[in-house]
Amino acid sequence: METKIRKNNENIKIGICLSLLGGFLDSYSYILKGNVFANAQTGNVVLIFIALANREFNKSVKYLIPVVTFAVGIFISELLKTKKNLRSHIRLKIILILEAVLIACIAFFGKNYSNHAVNCVISLIAAVQVANFDRIDNSPIATTMITGNLKSGMIQLSQYIHTKNRDCLYSFIKYIIVICNFGIGVIIGCVSIRLYSEYSILMCELFLVLTYITIEEDKTGLP
Repeated sequence: METKIRKNNENIKIGICLSLLGGFLDSYSYILKGNVFANAQTGNVVLIFIALANREFNKSVKYLIPVVTFAVGIFISELLKTKKNLRSHIRLKIILILEAVLIACIAFFGKNYSNHAVNCVISLIAAVQVANFDRIDNSPIATTMITGNLKSGMIQLSQYIHTKNRDCLYSFIKYIIVICNFGIGVIIGCVSIRLYSEYSILMCELFLVLTYITIEEDKTGLP
């Protein structure tokens, strides 16, 4: 029982750290990179078809690229999951290192490239993160967007009211924690951008380091 409690506690810590990062990245792409939200692709899909409707085919290709980048990130992540000789904690640490390298590249070289190119990299980061860190205590979770979390949280609250099952209440609280920390990540991003502009994204390295440490401490509990 003690091991289970410890593992659950560290799972929520991972959710907190990565939702902070998710909120930060959205504020970064919106404030500094052309008023877009690079973490989720619904807006890009809408813009693709608006461009097609207006016969602006060059624009449609422009909006298609981050969608493809996101899809590639998901695809690569799923391929890694099929590698039976790659233990879970090793795979997760590889993903964190990849995110850290890409974030450093954005900080130091992002100004040399278009906003669109940087947003594509952010889309890739969001994709590998959402594909690999997709559960907290066996509940589906997203640390780079909140729509699904809000839906799942309300479902759990409704079930708790109906059944009085305390597990549903605990799940609801976890979803609210992740949603609130996403918002806190946005605030941290706004403040950091005012102070450090392009280099503010390096703050995300702290969230990744904390996640890495948590996984390292709990690697015996992962398959």
